[in-house]
Amino acid sequence: MNIDDIIRFRRSHFVKEFNGQIVPADLVHRMLENSNWAPNHKLTLPWKFRLFQGEEKDTLCSKMEQFYEQFTPAEKFNSAKFDKIKSYKSKVSHIISIGFHPSGEVSEWEELAATAMSVQNMWLTLTEHPNAVGYWTTGNGTGSDFMKVATGLSPEDKQLGFFLLGMTDNKRTSAHRNFPV
Repeated sequence: MNIDDIIRFRRSHFVKEFNGQIVPADLVHRMLENSNWAPNHKLTLPWKFRLFQGEEKDTLCSKMEQFYEQFTPAEKFNSAKFDKIKSYKSKVSHIISIGFHPSGEVSEWEELAATAMSVQNMWLTLTEHPNAVGYWTTGNGTGSDFMKVATGLSPEDKQLGFFLLGMTDNKRTSAHRNFPV
């Protein structure tokens, strides 16, 4: 694939589209390696990723279930959403906690942007594989003290969500965009 196709074919895939197969370890390694090449001012490398796989992933999934049960008000509790979170254990191959540590050397928004670019590098790496997919969720307790502890972030770190990895049988590559004239 050329760079134009890689950029244009990158898609989010929902967990319901994941088939439960494991993303190859070499691809996960390449994703994380490519994430380190995102541009960032003064080379602060602000992103803090933590990879969860196997039993550790299942434990984190249980924490996500616990967070939803414990912190969702009864009137907002949605059984379908809770069932979706419970499906992570069997559908999701790996989870990458997305965090960043403000360095104080550059503005926080620049380090936030650098972290997002780092995630985009992971996503673009997935694009060339015929069945590997990802989804960046900002739910599941993102940013809460509960999830910071569960993912090993320090109190001064910022948490931006979770990158869920999986395999799919039907990878989508097309999209419809209405570009400004």
